[in-house]
Amino acid sequence: MRTAGNTGQTSDGKPAGNTGQRPYYYQRVGDLLVPSGLTRSPWDRNAIAGGPLSALLAQGGEDAALDQDFEISRFTVDIFGKAPHQPLGLRTEVLRDGRQTKLHRVTVLADARPVAQAHILRIRRLETPPAPPPHTYPAPEDCTERSWLVGASMAGAIRTRPVLGEVRTPGRGICWLSVDGHVVAGEPPSSFVKAALFADFGNGVGSATYAEEWSYANVDITLQFLRIPAGEWLLIDAETHMAGNGHGVVTSTFADRDGVFARGFQTIFVAPGRVSQLQALPLQETAS
Repeated sequence: MRTAGNTGQTSDGKPAGNTGQRPYYYQRVGDLLVPSGLTRSPWDRNAIAGGPLSALLAQGGEDAALDQDFEISRFTVDIFGKAPHQPLGLRTEVLRDGRQTKLHRVTVLADARPVAQAHILRIRRLETPPAPPPHTYPAPEDCTERSWLVGASMAGAIRTRPVLGEVRTPGRGICWLSVDGHVVAGEPPSSFVKAALFADFGNGVGSATYAEEWSYANVDITLQFLRIPAGEWLLIDAETHMAGNGHGVVTSTFADRDGVFARGFQTIFVAPGRVSQLQALPLQETAS
């Protein structure tokens, strides 16, 4: 287990000893972002999982000055095959710079090759009549906290309070989620970044098949925001549907204490099941 620089962190993404530091997905080394072991995909330990990719793209697209007058309304991610577990670069481009809307593209690069890309649409802020969707979910304090995620708990930094279903058991799943770790070491994630991370969880939370029989890695992620969430706990309500033709669609609803804040979608690639040997290892090894 190697220590990463002088940050009190190790290269597996977990704190080195009792440093008070938090688990993380990436560490900045010059212009690159070096992934920790906690980013590894459940389908291939040599690849980076969709959640850490989505969260990195979201963090790379943040702009505090811009967000004073504009609201993020859509976040879409396309994953171009397997993202290798190696140092990565980020590139941000302005595609539209209008007075009413702004569109930015963020790309993750491995050896200058694009491996994933996000488009972030912002719309100018204006006071308008609200029309919120119904919110009938129990409050997080009314749900029992327990270990629920399989292989995606960020070394315990992602806490869960399930409402319905079990991860990797077919059927609709509902769960409150909270993350105490960092996407980039030393940089606390915003509510937007946390939502982008959890947007990848729908295919596991609300799967349609058993992972040992049929795999369901996602190739894209979409979040349609009504507003940016607030608070420690965010809820995901996910379900997968398939037509038996090699792919499926995951539909998710996201809420906080104040109500529904976004709808999410994922396209999943369905193939004969194979969970990486990563999942058979104890936690201290899976994080390396």
